[in-house]
Amino acid sequence: MVPFKLNSHLTFVKMLRIWIRILPLLLLIGSSILLLEGLPILTEPVIEGYGLPFGTLITWVGITMFPLSILMGIRLIRKPTSQVYRFYKRVFFVLTLLGVAWGGISFLLAGNWTYTFSNDEGFRGSERAFNIFLIYTAVVISMTLLIFVIFGIHHLIINQKRKR
Repeated sequence: MVPFKLNSHLTFVKMLRIWIRILPLLLLIGSSILLLEGLPILTEPVIEGYGLPFGTLITWVGITMFPLSILMGIRLIRKPTSQVYRFYKRVFFVLTLLGVAWGGISFLLAGNWTYTFSNDEGFRGSERAFNIFLIYTAVVISMTLLIFVIFGIHHLIINQKRKR
């Protein structure tokens, strides 16, 4: 049995659009739950021999999906109606790109996919690289949260002014 009517292409397209908007949020929630549970699978490699643990991949997905879920999930940001909302869209787009780049940049800083750092003499894997890793991770996550809160407050103020 087909879950949608074959002659209702419009309904299928609408459902697909809804799923495209909801999927980042579902992936964010799923990755957060998996990381908070601290399951032993998080330390297992995704592909044997490459050293990329599931925990790293799940964290990478979560960090990427956080700004993307806001970008795709809030209509005023997804389809901006003013310059201010276009600015929010650009900011969340950049934060999404920073999330996509997080895994690769973190690998370059640590020198491994488990993101373990030591007191190496060179830069890669050193304490200095670790500090940059922490700052980069904190900026991507905290800026997403901060801009989202600013957006919410701004939106409330705009709505209050419209009601008067």
